[in-house]
Amino acid sequence: MNDNQPHLLMVATEYVAQHVGGLGSHVAGLAPCLAETVALDLIVPRYDTKSPRQEALGRYGTLYRVNAHRPLDGGNYDVQVWQMNDELKNFVVESIEAGKRYDLLHAHDWLSGYTANYLRKEYEIPLVVTIHATEMGRVGDQRVHCQELSRRIHEAEKHLAERADIIIACSEFMRDEITATLLQPDTATVVVPNGVNIDNFAGLHRRRAEYMDYRAQWGAADDPLIFFVGRLVGEKGPDILIKAMPEILESYPGAKLLLAGKGPFRKELEQLTWDFGVEAHVNLLGFVTEEEKNRLFAVSDLAIFPSRYEPFGIVALEAMAAGTPVIVTDVGGLREVVTHGVTGLCVPPERPDAVAAATVETLQNTDSAAVRAQQAERVVRLQYGWDHVAALTEKVYEKVLLQPEVMGQ
Repeated sequence: MNDNQPHLLMVATEYVAQHVGGLGSHVAGLAPCLAETVALDLIVPRYDTKSPRQEALGRYGTLYRVNAHRPLDGGNYDVQVWQMNDELKNFVVESIEAGKRYDLLHAHDWLSGYTANYLRKEYEIPLVVTIHATEMGRVGDQRVHCQELSRRIHEAEKHLAERADIIIACSEFMRDEITATLLQPDTATVVVPNGVNIDNFAGLHRRRAEYMDYRAQWGAADDPLIFFVGRLVGEKGPDILIKAMPEILESYPGAKLLLAGKGPFRKELEQLTWDFGVEAHVNLLGFVTEEEKNRLFAVSDLAIFPSRYEPFGIVALEAMAAGTPVIVTDVGGLREVVTHGVTGLCVPPERPDAVAAATVETLQNTDSAAVRAQQAERVVRLQYGWDHVAALTEKVYEKVLLQPEVMGQ
């Protein structure tokens, strides 16, 4: 690659060491693939002394971890995010002033928006923004207008969207949400789906016999295992699964529910298991490593994601890639990822009875569930590999670089 090729700067607040949710999974999957064909500098915050400050990324990329202060939850969270962005921004400015050239800037969500806005204005670098979710979608219109922090986050999202030369959404659902809540024309947003590292999951469920010793810690071999992984927050709906358990246990008295993840909803979920009398059948596993998550996909009889709000649903893709039968709620991006009756089962949101019925149907009709899981694997391999997603993203870059006068705001 020669110096005449475009140089891309990507700014994100999550990668590997700070992998919190879908944004971190997205950047960790996309950036290395892009760096195989694009000159790419990825800038992320460094909150500890263990992670190396710099490392190679793909063939043509470099990852820079910049020492920064970690924002903590609270009423001034956005102010702390701004301070962290100042540390990222200063690093980039020093690099530019020392002679580094960037032809395109790609920022992820409002969390890196302060840096992106400054660089867009000060250096007139064309700006691509991926909006993974919106505050309005996460917490609702009422809270955005009544809760000061949510209002400020919403305003930060709007400002970043206005600065962008083009916006990337991970689903048609998110494009519609960006248009409605951030007041952007739908022509300003293109859809590029999230992806999955297919080779990390391929064939896991078919190899479940290899993990039977691991599975035994949760019960007998014929006790169904139901798996959820995600942040323990209301929008992900783990409480709906607990409320579905009494009905599931009527048909499968030995069933176990495994909830992996951490979040502020944990204490409420623990109490809910006692309220519904299912505490002996629910295991809150806390944070699990990628390796542990893979083993859980392998040994579980099905994975359920009963979200109330879901811009896309990467973990559903991962379960599908693993060959684990999936059940999802018919909301947001999940309805675009899972085709009911073909690659999984979709149920209405806020319906523990529907989740229970779909679970029992999956467990009783294992042949049909296996056919859906096999079809899901094929769809993921064809449409959601990171190589494919990176190629679609590069086309967005080309559009901005070739027609900046058309895309500019």
